[in-house]
Amino acid sequence: MTIEQILADIKSGRRKKVILDTDAYNEIDDQYALTYCYLADSIDLQAVYAVPFHNDKSTGFEDGMVKSYEEIKKVLNMIDPDYTTPVFEGSRTTIEVSGGPVDSPAARNLIEVVKNSDEIVYVLAIGAITNVSSALMMDPSIKDNMAVIWLGGNQIEGDNLGEFNLVQDFTAGQILLNSGVPLLLCPAWFIVSVLTTNIELTRDLMGYNKVCNYLAGITEQTWRDAGENPSWVRTIWDIAAPAILDNPDCAEIEIIPTPIFTDQRIYAFDSTRHKMMYLKSINREKVFDATWKILKSLKDK
Repeated sequence: MTIEQILADIKSGRRKKVILDTDAYNEIDDQYALTYCYLADSIDLQAVYAVPFHNDKSTGFEDGMVKSYEEIKKVLNMIDPDYTTPVFEGSRTTIEVSGGPVDSPAARNLIEVVKNSDEIVYVLAIGAITNVSSALMMDPSIKDNMAVIWLGGNQIEGDNLGEFNLVQDFTAGQILLNSGVPLLLCPAWFIVSVLTTNIELTRDLMGYNKVCNYLAGITEQTWRDAGENPSWVRTIWDIAAPAILDNPDCAEIEIIPTPIFTDQRIYAFDSTRHKMMYLKSINREKVFDATWKILKSLKDK
């Protein structure tokens, strides 16, 4: 499929095969995105992968991945105690550190799912891109039957690439943009960063079901940790990825030549490079309306 055909498919509203690649323990927004993916009728969730991360919530990349793996299973069990969606451990280090593809159950499963699929597989990547880029290095042919929606980097008009998902494994980001895999890049600053919640909106989820209570609880705890400021807001940008597939009219997307993540950690541009999709803007109200409706629709078993 051409990039134009994939964009048309994204906008079509048909039910799509999806893999979620998430650093679920790192933040509070991955849990919202995971719940959205599991519950949305338009998403056929094939698998969920744990992504490595390293910050003050982990002792290292491997620890971050393992904690994310456990968090994924914890959230899925709250959504549906009988869930059958496979969950796979991802990379235990990064491509930047290892110097090559990082073999993992997640990377191997991605190759298997894509090669055995009779339709395009959408990978919603909401963490470091290590698992996905490793799979593309291990078997470059999979790029012909998959597309990646990645929340990574910042807007191309700026000169700051210091965004968390990208800097966790900058080399993996470079590999992704050079791989030729169909890509929708969703930058952080001034684009998906508009997806902010507040304490009033969060508390609106309480009482609907176990996972709503959990999501509201972890968000309220973050508010308390931040000092209980009444004007507090929190970006939960990861819900952009499933929302774009489930409600494509929430997103303004353009097709551009794929930029380059240079070793100097700035963008470079070459009009002759392969094309990619780029998220220009996203409608906050449409995304939250869809997300909250889906979250509240769940009835506990």
